[in-house]
Amino acid sequence: MQHIPMLDAAVQVVDAAAVALCPFTFEYLHGQVAALSEAVGFAPDQLRYCLSLFAAYPLALLFRVLPSGVKHWFSFVVGVLMAQFVLGSQWIHSFITSTITYAVVATVPAKYAPQLVFGLNMVYMSASHLYRIYVDYLGWSLDFTGPQMLLVIKLTSFAYNVSDGTDPKLATAPTNPQLAKVYATRRHLAISTLPSLIEFYGYAYCFTTFLAGPAFEYREYIDAVTKRYLQNTSTWKSCLGSALTKLVVGLTCMAAMATFGASFNLHKILHTTFPSVVHQWGAVYMALLITRCKYYFAWKVAEGSTVLSGFGFEGFSKDGHVKGWNGVSNVDILGFEMGQSIRDLSRAWNQGTQAWLQRYVYERMNNSLLATYFVSAIWHGFYPGYYLFFLSGTPTSVSTSSPRLV
Repeated sequence: MQHIPMLDAAVQVVDAAAVALCPFTFEYLHGQVAALSEAVGFAPDQLRYCLSLFAAYPLALLFRVLPSGVKHWFSFVVGVLMAQFVLGSQWIHSFITSTITYAVVATVPAKYAPQLVFGLNMVYMSASHLYRIYVDYLGWSLDFTGPQMLLVIKLTSFAYNVSDGTDPKLATAPTNPQLAKVYATRRHLAISTLPSLIEFYGYAYCFTTFLAGPAFEYREYIDAVTKRYLQNTSTWKSCLGSALTKLVVGLTCMAAMATFGASFNLHKILHTTFPSVVHQWGAVYMALLITRCKYYFAWKVAEGSTVLSGFGFEGFSKDGHVKGWNGVSNVDILGFEMGQSIRDLSRAWNQGTQAWLQRYVYERMNNSLLATYFVSAIWHGFYPGYYLFFLSGTPTSVSTSSPRLV
């Protein structure tokens, strides 16, 4: 991309401000990671990212045995340290938007605070995407925009949950079954008392989810921190089993990337002559599958440590058995790979984002599908492909059941 002197100066100012606001670095650790990256053939930023995902597992074991009050500090401090280790001084953007969000929610009337928080965070997110496009167009380097996207989900949902905690109409019982279901969900997620600042930061910087998600509701966070169901032996066994299963799935996806990534490189495939169209599309499919494995790896490994921390508990069945630990699941791999329609694919992929769009955009904007797709596109960024996908997907989502792909 052609550089413009004025924009170059603005980028330098933003970067310098981030460095100035960040009081500590990990220069020694970064040097060790750089040496290790040369030995294993991983880019340093990707290696730091992976190390943080795996480090969350022993930290999760420590987190679950801490007193509730200490857990908030632990979640916040460890989350910030991980952010600094992986992102460098760029993590300060998350602190700025988190602090502004809390200040708005604490001072602005509840009727207006959610809309203001939503607008401010989307504007900041849009500026971040434009910054990324300008400094690293079509690049794959890790920067703060990915975690910032997850944080937008947390901050905006938090603002709406606090507002719902003061909304008298949620105490009513609508005759419309769909509206009654919406109200029930809002009552369950509502925050009746504004959390302390450290509780809020603990949620925003939750160390198992800050880098790769899943982004979940404040109610999920506070329930896992304060409830004592984790002391039950059967609960612990099912939690450990679920966490290890998710870890194994993530490692399997990582192994698939390492084994087949070089053979099924999309750029190379698109510039290779194949004996038939069938061979070509087979290679393209495999290349895209390996690309998706990057997301499957990060999401499943992060889910595993999140579950190990006590999040995602789905309750007990009538006979006293644990229902499961998929309350913070971000992707249904089989559901996506075997999906037969655009709707199936959308519901299986990035489920935390889908829930956010439904609860805080679609249902708050008079069930406007157009507004939902617009917000989703802006949240993802400004590359044209996002808008082409959402525009092409809109017609198939208007009806209650979209046509099958095959």
